[in-house]
Amino acid sequence: MDSNTHSGSRADRLGALAAAVDGLVAEDLDGLADAALAERVMALRGLMDRLEGHWLGELADLDARGAAGAEQGAQGGSTAAWLRNRLRMGPGTAAGLVRTARALHRGPLTATAQALAEGTISPAHAQVLAAGTHDLPDHLAADAEPVLLEAARRLDPPRLRRVIAHLRLVADPDTAQDRIQRQHQQRGLWLAATWEGMVAVNGLLDPEAGQTLLAALEPLARPTNANDPRWWPTPR
Repeated sequence: MDSNTHSGSRADRLGALAAAVDGLVAEDLDGLADAALAERVMALRGLMDRLEGHWLGELADLDARGAAGAEQGAQGGSTAAWLRNRLRMGPGTAAGLVRTARALHRGPLTATAQALAEGTISPAHAQVLAAGTHDLPDHLAADAEPVLLEAARRLDPPRLRRVIAHLRLVADPDTAQDRIQRQHQQRGLWLAATWEGMVAVNGLLDPEAGQTLLAALEPLARPTNANDPRWWPTPR
């Protein structure tokens, strides 16, 4: 089979996926029972997670080829810069996605990539694992992966982040303590009056205090019904 046939079949699959999404968007859910709707929401979330896992694999291939910008006949300075420009991502988000793609598909976290493809963990869990192990030697990250992956299957991302921090503290207490001390010194609360007399609030909390605050605020800020316009942050 020649390359044109391969390209055609790939385009057909993407076209079929786009058509399926269009069909889902066009469906009328008014007559759907509550239980069926809940099951549908869970199923869609799982499919989205698996699709993002596949996307990370293709992103890793593109990054390894240095092909960022090729769709426009240009050379994108870096894969992260290309994502920022094309998808209007923040720098941290773009860099985190590239780091995760590399760790899962070009680095030591191959079992994490498989778990994401199977839908047993979410992209958020994969990003926490990649971020938490990115500065470890590959052999140490690979040795720790089975334990961390098992934790990822049971815990939400903030709790998983704390498990990684604990393991790092045990494995390398001097480095971990230095990082904890640095974060402690960076804490602060900054207030500034606006020209309308309101007060803008900005600040930094250490990871544990920040997650505690988010957990306390979430039930208070949760919308009471579908017409409540409030939004609350979900810890990641």
